[in-house]
Amino acid sequence: MAERESKLAFLRQSGWLAVATGIAGLTSYAVHPFIKDAKAEYGAFTAMLQLLNLIAIPAIGLQAVFTHKAAEAKTDDDHQRLAREQMAIGIVVFALAAVAFVWIHFKGDALVASMKLPSLNVLSVTLASGVFALLLPMVYGVLQGRQRFFWLGWAMLSLGVVRLAAAAGLVHSYGSSALNGMVGVGLGFACAFLLAGATSGLPSLAPREWLPCVTQINWRDLVRRFIPLSLGGGAVIYMMSVDMIVVQRFFDGEQTGYYAAAGMIGRALIFFVGPMVMVMFPKIVRSRAEQKPTDVLKLTLLLTAGLCTVAVTLGILVPELPLRIIYDDSYFQVAPLVTWFIGAMAPLALAAVLVNNILARGAYSVIYWLMLIPALYTGVLWKIAPKIAEQTVGGFNIHAYTSIVQLIGMGNLCFLAATVILTWAVYRRAEAEAR
Repeated sequence: MAERESKLAFLRQSGWLAVATGIAGLTSYAVHPFIKDAKAEYGAFTAMLQLLNLIAIPAIGLQAVFTHKAAEAKTDDDHQRLAREQMAIGIVVFALAAVAFVWIHFKGDALVASMKLPSLNVLSVTLASGVFALLLPMVYGVLQGRQRFFWLGWAMLSLGVVRLAAAAGLVHSYGSSALNGMVGVGLGFACAFLLAGATSGLPSLAPREWLPCVTQINWRDLVRRFIPLSLGGGAVIYMMSVDMIVVQRFFDGEQTGYYAAAGMIGRALIFFVGPMVMVMFPKIVRSRAEQKPTDVLKLTLLLTAGLCTVAVTLGILVPELPLRIIYDDSYFQVAPLVTWFIGAMAPLALAAVLVNNILARGAYSVIYWLMLIPALYTGVLWKIAPKIAEQTVGGFNIHAYTSIVQLIGMGNLCFLAATVILTWAVYRRAEAEAR
């Protein structure tokens, strides 16, 4: 009976987060029709979104660290310590952002030219958004670890809704541009951060306590957990995002918007797996801390495999449907690319579940071996992409872009294989220690 209730609770909690993620994803995606009309800037806008994903990679580790800490916290002193740690990290992030803004002021023009951005303001707004993108997973982690999934869902939902409302208003008033799109993105991140922080249930700190927090917390313990958790969680985001940066770098800027459209549809699969992983993670942490067995990993893998099967099937049968809903007729030429992109992301979705299971069990040492795959993957993309880009000099070539997505799929399959091997190693080691 208890096992059945546990499964029902998992389905209810992950179901709510899936609904919140779905609404957040749809509203976030609905920003694209407002920006796509500026076709010369749409590729730059999408590249900046992927750059935000890359900027936020360290925060993935923060979310996992604070999920661990919040799941293990029992006393008021534990919660007070969590609040001080959040404040200290926030101060450090804002200080680093100030340095980055100074650097961009003097050196940003070269990066703008390299990334084919319409203006330095787009890069500056992306950096400002990146501050909240870095801090948001930290407050998400507290809600996740304390299993306050109701408020976590609302915070996630607000991220997309505010983004859409702000971008739509700006485009309506000032026209379609990458800058207006990125301002909307930044406001969405800020709103979600404030809502998640306000509902975490942690004690408030007086302003006079803020700066002393930087010297009062145990930075060594945070770093010890942070590095492997960032690498593990960030590897999934990196594998999902880096191709857009490479394509934007080497391919014709007038064409990358079409590739970006197919990529956004394919990457949505990873975001829909996220809610199940978010519910699974603290339950495995708690199970391990209390030394109670749980089959939540098996349940999550089965649900993820089912979701991937449905997504791949729809990608084969109706690849043009999401394009028809969001984009104009000129984008229909990338319909075959949608099918390939969804298939390429399916192995990464399964790998994300296994990576988070490894992290939740505290098997940090094996994560460093996993980093070999993203490194090799990046090297292959960086070497082959310029040669493939030569095929698009005379105009949009669907076969060239399909070759890039096939490389993505092979990279994600290798990543999945590595996570399967490492998961087996973790369980074998746990069995040996239990004897």
